[in-house]
Amino acid sequence: MSKLMIRRIRVIVVIVIACFIVFAARLAYLQVLKHDYYWDRAEKNRYTKITLPATRGKIFDSQGRLLATNRPGYVVSLMDRGEGYDPETIDYLSEILQIDREEIEKAIEGRLYMRYLPLLLKSDLTPEAIARISEYRWKLKGVNIEIRPIREYREGSTAAHIIGFLGEGPVDEETRKLWAEAGYQYKEGDLVGQSGVERTWEPYLRGIDGEQLIETNNMGQPINYLERKEPIPGNDLYLTIDLDLQKAVEEALARRVEHLVKKEGNKHAGRASAVILDPNSGAILALANYPSYDLNTVHKNYADLSQDPRRPLMNSAIQAGYPIGSTFKMVTATAALEKGVMSERDIIRCGGVVSLYGDTKTCYRSTAHGAVNFYRALAVSCNIYFYHAGLRAGIDAVAHYAREYGFGSPTGLADLPGEAPGVVASREYKAAVTGGEPWYPAETMSAAIGQSYNSITPLQMANYVAMIANGGTHYRPYLVQKAVDSKGQVVYEAEPEPLRQAQISSRTLKILREGMRAVTLPRGTAYAYFSRLPVTAAGKTGSAEVSRNTPAHSLFVGYAPYENPQIAIAVIIEHGGIGATGAVPVAAEILEYYFTGQIKGVTDN
Repeated sequence: MSKLMIRRIRVIVVIVIACFIVFAARLAYLQVLKHDYYWDRAEKNRYTKITLPATRGKIFDSQGRLLATNRPGYVVSLMDRGEGYDPETIDYLSEILQIDREEIEKAIEGRLYMRYLPLLLKSDLTPEAIARISEYRWKLKGVNIEIRPIREYREGSTAAHIIGFLGEGPVDEETRKLWAEAGYQYKEGDLVGQSGVERTWEPYLRGIDGEQLIETNNMGQPINYLERKEPIPGNDLYLTIDLDLQKAVEEALARRVEHLVKKEGNKHAGRASAVILDPNSGAILALANYPSYDLNTVHKNYADLSQDPRRPLMNSAIQAGYPIGSTFKMVTATAALEKGVMSERDIIRCGGVVSLYGDTKTCYRSTAHGAVNFYRALAVSCNIYFYHAGLRAGIDAVAHYAREYGFGSPTGLADLPGEAPGVVASREYKAAVTGGEPWYPAETMSAAIGQSYNSITPLQMANYVAMIANGGTHYRPYLVQKAVDSKGQVVYEAEPEPLRQAQISSRTLKILREGMRAVTLPRGTAYAYFSRLPVTAAGKTGSAEVSRNTPAHSLFVGYAPYENPQIAIAVIIEHGGIGATGAVPVAAEILEYYFTGQIKGVTDN
């Protein structure tokens, strides 16, 4: 062997020995010096705590009929085991679950700060999806399939705006604070109520989650189940609404809108709302919007629902503000009577048209009603009478009494989110929105019949007529009667809560009730339908102008029985025309159903 070859062998041996020394040093470093660190990491990777969601409380109507419940369903989640999310696993799940890869990646980016917690990808998997994932489970990293309770809404679209739905959407700081005060600390990614009582009563419904300690393999797949802390189920809610009445209200709204569109050719009609209250307690017996949406498919159809011009996702009964037309006339009468500038017997002559303060105003179709007092003026809805009443009382008095009836501020409903305060037409409001423009007397005439800046929600309308019916008490409207825990113990029960007493004399309120009774008697604007009812009733029709190119909104407010009020009602059909042909038939059907349990045909022609 040559000397050159021997030198080369020595060099190779030295290199090999050096490599072994480096490897041995590195191994000693990892096994000895960093032993505790890597042992801790290995243990954390091997054991994982997963959340065991509590069974969500059920929701019932006032008669104990089930509205929202839970059923077992499969959910799939993805977890980072410390090496990042596996691209091949994401691709496969994207295909099987029919979720865009970009959507999964976006969800992952939003969860980086809690990367070691399971990321829920899809709930309620189909048997086919479960089978396909299970087939390749051995090579999918960080994928878990679990059985969890899935929310099920038994009545689909019925009472959708009351019940609400669940989701992982954003939660504002104010809501988080309210939930925290009720004992629930919200965490990003929690499945929580997005609307309705599902949202406002989240702390009561959700229960307390449990925990499961699991041992996983290097693929992030469970291989052993260890310590377990059982979840505590949420509380069941019992609402004030009656399911049958709620259905009757929704069906009445749908029938009338479809009738206006299909049989009367009113292409502008398309939305409607109604609120039914117990005037003696504030309990909401029904609250409906048309159109509605199916709670079981809302996530699937959310994009289409969001773009629908009829805004089915919006709870118009508490969030939409309207000029309420002639249903406002009891406010104007209150101002005139309370100030003493008119009595109920004073006569105003109506020629169908009046020109005052540089403006010309008319009654409907310029109808001349002749000599009318308050009772006759309210019964036939004479604008001329109430123009004069508003001018005599003045805008400040009209606005003051509008606020006495609760207009311009929320009614106090705490069971649903997003109640709008509305607007009362006043010189202060005009100055605020116009940069200081003064109020003109001609504007008082418009405000006196519910037009101008007035913007009122259907719930406020129902509360307003309930106050007239019960003698002026503003009760807090409420939807949740009680909450019951999993052991059957009542943990919350609502009681009627008077918020305030309107500063209006009992004599004035009695006069208003008598005038509203005349609306449903012969020659009154609601007589055609209300004469067929099995009970006495009082009310007021209204039509609120929106623009010259579209029909007016159609409205009705009322209560029954007249002698002993049990139910207060407000109905609005957007662009439904005059109140007598749009909202009145709906109100008549609702009252008929409430007092007889069926609809025999009080609205048949």
